[in-house]
Amino acid sequence: GGYLLVQAVGDGMDINGSVVMTGGTLLVNGPTTNDNGALDYDSAFKITGGFLVAAGSSGMAQAPGTTSTQCSVLATLPSTCQAGALFRIQARDGTDILTFAPAVRYQSVAFSSPKLQKGTTYDVYYGGSSTGTPVDGLYEGGVYTAGTKYASFTISSVTTNVAGGGSGGGARR
Repeated sequence: GGYLLVQAVGDGMDINGSVVMTGGTLLVNGPTTNDNGALDYDSAFKITGGFLVAAGSSGMAQAPGTTSTQCSVLATLPSTCQAGALFRIQARDGTDILTFAPAVRYQSVAFSSPKLQKGTTYDVYYGGSSTGTPVDGLYEGGVYTAGTKYASFTISSVTTNVAGGGSGGGARR
């Protein structure tokens, strides 16, 4: 349980060991330099429940690992987005899975939520706008006006790495 909002200059969540997340909300903004990561753990990160968004630099980007029971995605964008630029994951039918405006420049986003399901295809966008209401960068409701479509991916395992190349780009799992 709980709600944790992290604004990081160095590593966002720095765990010298293993992480187990079973619920609650964790939002990490930062770092912006590639010698640190929004999530930095040594052994394993097992997520079985909860909501996680960690946006920051791409140099040391990590996401929850393969021992997890809840699906996660790590998206690494082709270039750095400005602070406040929206990052969006939506189901193919347009259903909002995540609309987030990181408070810092970012090139990677790690995300985990019960909304991510194996066998489902999702689209990733960056930029654009939303008429929704943001709380700590997370948007609820409203209408999303698309920015740049970065990639499409289908979840086939508990951890998915997305690396595409612009509009309609591919995914790597």
